[in-house]
Amino acid sequence: MRAAMWIGGVALGFLATSVWGKVLQIGYINSDRILLEYKEFASIQEQIRKMEQQWEQEAKAKMEEIQRLKDTYESQKLLLSDERRLEMEQEISRKEEEYQQFLNEILAPEGKRAQKIRELSKPLYDKINAILAQIAQEEGLDFIFDVSVPAVVFARPEYDLTDKVLEYLNKER
Repeated sequence: MRAAMWIGGVALGFLATSVWGKVLQIGYINSDRILLEYKEFASIQEQIRKMEQQWEQEAKAKMEEIQRLKDTYESQKLLLSDERRLEMEQEISRKEEEYQQFLNEILAPEGKRAQKIRELSKPLYDKINAILAQIAQEEGLDFIFDVSVPAVVFARPEYDLTDKVLEYLNKER
């Protein structure tokens, strides 16, 4: 058992030596800036905004219908038979459930909004990833980090590839 641990330790030591023996070439990007400055992403955001407005209008119409039913019920409840009162209460409950279901279908983590964002954004992210791979190949880079992600605590400006990515993206148009 100890022999196996010792052999594993030696193998790990050789691996670390070979990795650390090579000079790593590193670059970084600021994905927030790329998404902010790339016009195609603005187009995607506009499409999403229009869909959200449409869903908001639908939600508002459903809520207004529920409020009308409640107002009618409140104004007539003293005059209604027990049977009719129960029918109206059930109708209001059903409409409220439909409203909640509508909101869940749109806003749930895997709802229509999230699906549409993924669908519209995927080609853009695929394009950016392909450009990053091309730049890494051309520049001989081993790693490209994203400074928008809080894990990067320091990056020298000379390694910033954001302008180059934007240049490639805008060149394709």
